Amino acid sequence: MTSIFDFGATGLFIAAVGLFLYRLKHEDPRLAPYLAIIGTCALGNWAGNSGAALAGIALLSAAGFLLVHLASEPFREEGPAE
Repeated sequence: MTSIFDFGATGLFIAAVGLFLYRLKHEDPRLAPYLAIIGTCALGNWAGNSGAALAGIALLSAAGFLLVHLASEPFREEGPAE
């Protein structure tokens, strides 16, 4: 871990996995948004380390915004089946 992109991508990855596991305890979350965050983290890290700093920052920011959106969603209501 030698660059800020490594730390940012690793932090977002840990946060996404932690949020997924927390949501998994209480409901059955969709897997696709969490895979999108992880893939975007990998692409942002690669772009940032390859010299495209603006692209890396943009991708990691997008992953962060998606993570905040997923974290702010309310839990699904488990009401009686009708």
